[in-house]
Amino acid sequence: MKRVLIMAAVLGLASALGDIQKVKASEGDKDLDVVEIENADQWDVSPRKIPYGRITKIKSSFSGEAEYAVFDRNYLKRGGSEQSVYTKWTSDYVRGVYELRAGCGWASCSLGYVIDSGDLPSPLEIKYGSEKYTIYGDDGKFYLPNSLVENIKKNNKSSLSIRFKKKVVPMGKGTVETLSKMYNNVIKKTWKIPPVKISAQKVGKNLSVEKLSAQSLPSVVTIKSGAGQGTGFFIDDNGILITNRHVIGGGSAKQVKIETVAGPDLKGDVIYVSRKDDFALIKVSEGKLPKPLPLCYASYPITGQSVVALGSPLGLANTVTTGIVSAVRRSGKDFKSVATEGASIIQTDASINPGNSGGPLLNQNAEVIGINTFGKTSSEGLNFAVSIVDILEQLEVKKPEVETSWFRKLNKCGNFDSSNPLLNFFDRKTSGS
Repeated sequence: MKRVLIMAAVLGLASALGDIQKVKASEGDKDLDVVEIENADQWDVSPRKIPYGRITKIKSSFSGEAEYAVFDRNYLKRGGSEQSVYTKWTSDYVRGVYELRAGCGWASCSLGYVIDSGDLPSPLEIKYGSEKYTIYGDDGKFYLPNSLVENIKKNNKSSLSIRFKKKVVPMGKGTVETLSKMYNNVIKKTWKIPPVKISAQKVGKNLSVEKLSAQSLPSVVTIKSGAGQGTGFFIDDNGILITNRHVIGGGSAKQVKIETVAGPDLKGDVIYVSRKDDFALIKVSEGKLPKPLPLCYASYPITGQSVVALGSPLGLANTVTTGIVSAVRRSGKDFKSVATEGASIIQTDASINPGNSGGPLLNQNAEVIGINTFGKTSSEGLNFAVSIVDILEQLEVKKPEVETSWFRKLNKCGNFDSSNPLLNFFDRKTSGS
């Protein structure tokens, strides 16, 4: 998204950043050299007012939760012009903007005028040491692969750079060292895996998109936290729902707001975060809970089958898009930003936009086959979801114990086909109806 900045606007917004002040060491900031910004909502509009190469503590105006970041500025002067790239690095994402100024003096470009500016385009190429990463994002915001964060935590001596407009833009050596210190002190080390119990459910067969949507959307919710918003859905009868890690900010949020399709808003507690495969679990303890969606826990999807993606892209709840499974891939070099190497990634042409993150990808029986994660680019129609099978394995979820018979047979996903008239007849007899 291009922006042309007028100097008057820049000067007018600079005050929105608030005063920069040194933070007294607290229990959470022990051994950290931290400065605090009262409000950094406009940092990308007036980036010259930011403390660079320092661990910066920012309190969310939405939730009051603290976010830690390290800012970096790289600039190149040529003749009477200056090109600058500004980046904000957190434990979850990097956000970047650029600007090109003309009319610069020999010593300074502070009075130059902006002739071009905007967000860093997707995809973004990052190199750390000898490792290269290609990550995808929107509006200049890119979620960092866990492997990159771990590399920086372990080694603060390698060079970190991004590729922008075919040019390598290095981050400062001090920025890397500060990032390493921040990652080692801020990121929570471990999460205890909570008990999750799934069940085999009755499902339809080859449902129309209209019927599938009406049946599934009540179990899909919009999640709002200090990190932004996204989508989630319930996976068991005990109030546990799943979403993407980056929707709740990598676990910095303790509680999130949940908006349902029909009914009052709910509050949920973050109980588990996976930095490896970009998902998180939220527990809702009070209120009337939507029923869980049936999960395709017993098999992977196949190329060519029809799928439906549900979510809240750009905050528009109850949005439905359709497509097919383009491929089922193993996460490797090209998908480090999505999942652990070796995990299953579902490629689909069903549109996945900002806000769809964490929503379900369903087959034609309304069974969840994956969690929507990101779109490679909006124009190429390349979108991805992490396999629900791999996520359940990481959570050490056991397959449900079910009684089967000649009329109670499981489909390939591990659920019952409700279109079987014998199943419905005998179930009614068993229940005494």
